[in-house]
Amino acid sequence: MKAVNGEILAVGVLSGRTTCATVLTVFRGYFAPGTPKQGSAGLATVNGWRCVSSSAAQSSASGRVSTCRKASTTITADVIP
Repeated sequence: MKAVNGEILAVGVLSGRTTCATVLTVFRGYFAPGTPKQGSAGLATVNGWRCVSSSAAQSSASGRVSTCRKASTTITADVIP
C-alpha cells in the first residue's frame, strides 16, 4: 500500500489473527487525509483499532511507520526499503 507521502508500505499482522482485508481497511482509514489524529504519535481509532505512528527517528531506525492494536491483535505498516 502507499502512504500519503508516497512511501510504499508493507502491512501485515505482527501478532494475533485478522484478515488481510481488515489490515488494509484499517491502514487505509488511518492514513486517509481526513482521519483526525491526536498528539505527536498521531493517535486515532479506526474501526475499533487504536493506531499510532512512530516518530521520525523510530521510523528511520526500524522502518516501522505505524502500529494498530485491537484486543490481542497487532498490525503494522513498515517502509519497504
